[in-house]
Amino acid sequence: MKRFDVRRAVTADAALLCDLHKASVRALCAGTYSTAQIELWLALRSADDYRRAMTSGEVMLAATYADRVVGFASTKGAALLALYVDPKLGRGAGGSLLLAAEEQARGAGEPVLHLQSTPNAVAFYRKHGYMRGARATVRRGGVELPVLDMHKAL
Repeated sequence: MKRFDVRRAVTADAALLCDLHKASVRALCAGTYSTAQIELWLALRSADDYRRAMTSGEVMLAATYADRVVGFASTKGAALLALYVDPKLGRGAGGSLLLAAEEQARGAGEPVLHLQSTPNAVAFYRKHGYMRGARATVRRGGVELPVLDMHKAL
């Protein structure tokens, strides 16, 4: 089993995180959302989005393996805003990132971590103790995507 290290992401990681995010969504959400939905979701993403997030209150974490970034997570307060892994190299990094995100939120005094899961990721979060909540939709890049609200007491 690979050992992943998790560190705080830095603004120099932004372009890599953007590319990793796009590759992850295209590979892991295929079959859940249409190609058109995925491409609309990702069309306007840029490295500047990740730099802005890192400097405006989000805590962004990067998982590394052999000194290569293979996944990232982002939290803000009691919300897990993102968790994506490289579809080729990052399998297994999600658990390490989720644990680090939970520790971050717990350390900030949050009693519960909330997230909105894509349907393809629900089983992953359930495996890690998250409870299903209401079905919802999110607007990404001008398209409505179905998600599932989930939460876990910390």
